[in-house]
Amino acid sequence: MNNFSRFEKWYSAHVIDNHKEKITVKIKNSTDYGWEVSVDFRKTSYKHLKNLYESKKISNYNYYTVKAEGKEFIAKGDFTKLDFLLGKFLYYIGNSEIYDYEKDFFMSPDIQNFIFEDGDNDFIFLHYTPEEGTARKIIETGFRFITFDKTTTKIRNDVIDLSYNHIIRKPFGKNVVVIRISKKLYEKYLPLINKNPNKFLKTEEVLIKEKKYNGEREEFLYTLHNKYIKGFFNYTTGIIVKNPEFDSGFDSDNFIKNINLNL
Repeated sequence: MNNFSRFEKWYSAHVIDNHKEKITVKIKNSTDYGWEVSVDFRKTSYKHLKNLYESKKISNYNYYTVKAEGKEFIAKGDFTKLDFLLGKFLYYIGNSEIYDYEKDFFMSPDIQNFIFEDGDNDFIFLHYTPEEGTARKIIETGFRFITFDKTTTKIRNDVIDLSYNHIIRKPFGKNVVVIRISKKLYEKYLPLINKNPNKFLKTEEVLIKEKKYNGEREEFLYTLHNKYIKGFFNYTTGIIVKNPEFDSGFDSDNFIKNINLNL
């Protein structure tokens, strides 16, 4: 059960058991797109509450503050933190287990620089995976996929866009593989692909090291060349692992052959 559901359950129980004790809850979005949560329960019989002051900021889009004194709770956080802030309130009144703040360095300068440095002429994709070993194997052997855009997300250097995509993808794993492919390769191969009778062929399915057919599932398994893997990072630790073979502009005569094989 998430904190929002627990909060709702706690409030419902309070209304049923202590309906004469007024509680005022306010949840609103702030001018910087974040959340503000305040709970005033001064007219209740809650006792033995210890003051709570917390503040953490990694970036303008990854932060929170909590100020709880007596029977007043006030908290603010970025637009991903509503559930987290409610968890802090529940912990404050003793209704929840300790809710640990998960460090998230996704928007840190080091990681952002790793993703975007010298990347104006590249298309950039991210792939989230739970296992570090899997991320390291992708660096060494390439990225295996059936449908490229189902297991990766294309990103641009925009804070709102990045934060939104990160929120959607982060449940898939803490290790994020960075894939960068030169726009020039798309300019070169897209016209050739468009001449191919197979109109469903994608550029990423051309820039591969290997292609296998799974007869049982009636689908192809592709392996994108590892030259396009810049490396990976763990957004909870901030660790960055680079691919020494990375070359977003890597080209090969085999790519033309890959198109011809689909004729």
